Amino acid sequence: MLNATALRSTKAGLVALGIVSFALATFGPWFNLLLGYGLMFASMAVAVVGIWWADRSAHETRRTHAMTNGIYAKSGAALSVVALILSSYYTGLLILILFFWPLWFIALVLTWALHRAWIDSDVGSEVRA
Repeated sequence: MLNATALRSTKAGLVALGIVSFALATFGPWFNLLLGYGLMFASMAVAVVGIWWADRSAHETRRTHAMTNGIYAKSGAALSVVALILSSYYTGLLILILFFWPLWFIALVLTWALHRAWIDSDVGSEVRA
């Protein structure tokens, strides 16, 4: 059985890249800075949701072995990461990320550790019991 969350992550990645493409078109002849930045931030939000769905589908298939992701969860995460990098580059947030990389690194390591602890605790089975 194919996991629906994995398909959602691929769709979110494609939508995020589509929004980035549309935002780059606003930098053309009918230049509108506010619309361009709004679309870039919308693309970032959709990309974060796509990464979240990809992670969620990866954990769902580990719990239920009858489900499969195919390539959809990985492709959704990859598309979302590409859209996130493009959006952060064109909005200038990439400069801030690179300038404050030690803080970002510590925050990512702590977030990853908390995420692994939460997943390893298997909260879902304790709640159902």
